[in-house]
Amino acid sequence: MATLLEKTQQIMQMVKAGQFVEGMEEFYADDVVNIEGDGKRTEGKATLIANERAFLEKVTAYHGAVIGAVASASDDGQGNGTTFAQYSLNADLTDGKFTPDQVQVTRWVDGKVAEVRFYYDPRF
Repeated sequence: MATLLEKTQQIMQMVKAGQFVEGMEEFYADDVVNIEGDGKRTEGKATLIANERAFLEKVTAYHGAVIGAVASASDDGQGNGTTFAQYSLNADLTDGKFTPDQVQVTRWVDGKVAEVRFYYDPRF
């Protein structure tokens, strides 16, 4: 089994390549909870994927991501723990630019993402 750090690094490479939905399909648990920078909670893998696809329809050009720090805070070797990733995105949307600089805190259970929380300024 890959370590949680290795899984997080894989997710970051998928983010860099614009493979957001594919990353969710591969790594997210069915009952995952997502918490955005503005505090909005969304529950369930299917709902998150539907929301992501709707957002991606607004993307006219994806310029990639710059990945900063990626770290594991804990990993019990059984797929449970917490990881962190700092990165910035750059995309053009139908209604403007999308350029958040964010930190993603991911809680893993049984090798799947159980909760992901994003910290960023929601104005960007």
